[in-house]
Amino acid sequence: MPPEFRSFAVDPQITSFEVLQHILIRAFDLSSRKNFTISYLSLEKPSQEVYLSLQSDWDLDVAFSSLSRAQLQLKVDIKPLEDSPLLEEWDIISPKDVIGSELLTPEKRPFPSSPLPLTQSILSQVGRTLSRMQQVLSWSSSEEATKPFKPPLSDAEFHTYLNHEGQLCRPEELRLRIYHGGVEPALRKVVWRYLLNVYPDGLTGQERLDYMKQKSQEYEALKASWRSQEGSEELEAVRGAVVKDVLRTDRQHPYYAGSEDGPHLAALRDLLTTYALSHPRVSYCQGMSDIASPILAVMDNEGHAYVCFCGAMRRLEANFRADGRAMSLKFRHLKLLLRRADPEFYAYLRRRGAHGLLFCYRWLLLELKREFAFDDALRLLEVVWSSLPPDPPETEVPLSGEPLASPRPLLVRPCWGEADEEEEEGEEDLGEPLPPPQEFGMGNPFLLFLCLALLLEHRDHIMGGRLDHNETAMHFDRLVRRQDLRRVARRAKALFAEYLQSEVWGANPSLAAP
Repeated sequence: MPPEFRSFAVDPQITSFEVLQHILIRAFDLSSRKNFTISYLSLEKPSQEVYLSLQSDWDLDVAFSSLSRAQLQLKVDIKPLEDSPLLEEWDIISPKDVIGSELLTPEKRPFPSSPLPLTQSILSQVGRTLSRMQQVLSWSSSEEATKPFKPPLSDAEFHTYLNHEGQLCRPEELRLRIYHGGVEPALRKVVWRYLLNVYPDGLTGQERLDYMKQKSQEYEALKASWRSQEGSEELEAVRGAVVKDVLRTDRQHPYYAGSEDGPHLAALRDLLTTYALSHPRVSYCQGMSDIASPILAVMDNEGHAYVCFCGAMRRLEANFRADGRAMSLKFRHLKLLLRRADPEFYAYLRRRGAHGLLFCYRWLLLELKREFAFDDALRLLEVVWSSLPPDPPETEVPLSGEPLASPRPLLVRPCWGEADEEEEEGEEDLGEPLPPPQEFGMGNPFLLFLCLALLLEHRDHIMGGRLDHNETAMHFDRLVRRQDLRRVARRAKALFAEYLQSEVWGANPSLAAP
């Protein structure tokens, strides 16, 4: 075929490799299932036309930095579809490509009571999946909502969910759209506020601006209050723990790199200190910095980030309570899910003393944020949040919590490894049916399926190497920020879709949330 040429402008500061792929798909009207490669013209040897492969954000940074003038020449080569179809980051493909054919035999399917085997693409499945979601998660259904979106949500498309006054009209459909495609990076600071349930229902565009301005002023007042307590024992205890964590949180990312007294680290420190002192029943625990860090980096505004962090902590606060009941329940549900999905793997872990899954503690506490590279974690978090039904505040997000019943020093608690191993004799109390979605994982079932997918990705390595509990924990520690998001997400979505289509949950009082 004769070559085609297109010209377009991009901002090197915000254009990722993924965004570039979608630009090229639209520019050349490519099907996203076509397999194509991208290369760029190297300027190292002006006398030779040499094209270098472009496959990642790192390659794209190198390409931009090597330019002597503001023009990057790309070449897109299309290969036959049958070679190896391009798998979009959030595609759901047949489980024979994702899970392995051995899991699809009738006796080994994770959820054998499913009315249909999960061997079709999401094109044919999502309508039935949505009908189940509609029943258990109160998601609405429409023809538009049942389409499998692949590119990230754009600003133009986002505005189709708003009416002429700027009010959000179809929050459930918006979440389903984001679940299938994520959000364009430049749009996150707008859309994340909806996903984190910051806004009350029905606010117009102007009312949202006024609301965030008001809440930011509230935050500044809270921060000024504790700053006036310099030297107090409570303040020093909290600030010491916060600073220790902040100085080791996401420092490899450009937003937090550099000097220890940089403005972004200072903002993260003040945000967490304000939250701890304004929520004395929770105070500060290890891990909170990992939850706040991506929010601040996206919002790039300390006051707005604090409001969003408070919105997130409305749901996640239970993870950090001293009684540990929420985390214990999540462990219990994850063990039940693994035992049902892969009895052989679960039996192996039990023989090796690893069936307590304590190496998954960080996954459940931080919703897998630390297991993937920072930019991948942003995409992961927004998709996890979008899998939850909307839960806007009745009036506004509270920026402070209830005071202590009696004065005492604020607690500053570590969280890692506090979950207790279940007693061996209580193992059979796990039960057989999975809980319904509104109870599974304390209302966040998709997170459990992401954890399951991550476990299954490493199943063969763990069993083949005969790893015990400590060796398994060290294996996953070595892979922090290095997990393959595309593979894990595809696998998790396939398993989650099958769970939603099946009726594998039933009445089981022992699995009810505390």
